[in-house]
Amino acid sequence: MIYSIRIPQPDDLDAFRLAARRLLAARIEPADVVFTNAIGGTLFPDAPSGEEKTTFVPCSFVLLAEKVACHRDDARWPLLYQLLWRLTHGERTLMDQAVDPLVHRLRQMAAAVRRDQHRMTAFLRFRVVDDNDGSCCVAWYEPQHRSLRGTSLFFINRFASLRFSILTPDLTLHWNRRSATFGPGLSRRDAPPPDAVEDWWKRYYRATFNPARSNPSLMQGHMPKRFWRNLPEAAAIPDLVSKAGGRTDRMIRSSSTSR
Repeated sequence: MIYSIRIPQPDDLDAFRLAARRLLAARIEPADVVFTNAIGGTLFPDAPSGEEKTTFVPCSFVLLAEKVACHRDDARWPLLYQLLWRLTHGERTLMDQAVDPLVHRLRQMAAAVRRDQHRMTAFLRFRVVDDNDGSCCVAWYEPQHRSLRGTSLFFINRFASLRFSILTPDLTLHWNRRSATFGPGLSRRDAPPPDAVEDWWKRYYRATFNPARSNPSLMQGHMPKRFWRNLPEAAAIPDLVSKAGGRTDRMIRSSSTSR
């Protein structure tokens, strides 16, 4: 028999854990489970209710699952349950088997999420918005995966004294200097318009751009082009790169003349 498991939120690892304990307690194999986030009914019955089985797994599995839960691949929950099933059915050292296809795939997914979370901390830009409570910093960002919840503490710790909101298509984060709340995702049109800080930042970026070290391929390796439309300074990149050769030549000639 095939059983249906509903995970309400796409990155709800706690819901997955509770469901997995029920499945393991009922001895339901991975091939007999379908994970869904559908609100309505499915063609398959729910997993049998009953006592949850306390399961001890390596810490490495928990750390891996925290990242994989944020991946957009619909296979993330079935793959995690497959790994959990094998860990609890005789393969206790499976997490150490890097060449195992399942472990390898899940580690690649976790690595993709870690990269996405790092890029979020690097490429997110706030804009200042005034409201009835004063100034608030608001940022719009489009992550490749569901990375906001996992990076929320980074922004809270770094900007604890500010009121801010981070908007993404999946989720929104709001910090009022005391507590954080999450809300539903929003669209790009809900993002605030450019502010005066962006003009300052563009001037700063132009002033610090080194034409002698201009390397478009390397630049896009560190800052992929898909992020450019949400970075105010990125609007200046094509012009700066196109003029880099001429500026470098002028710098060299000026240096030679001064000697």
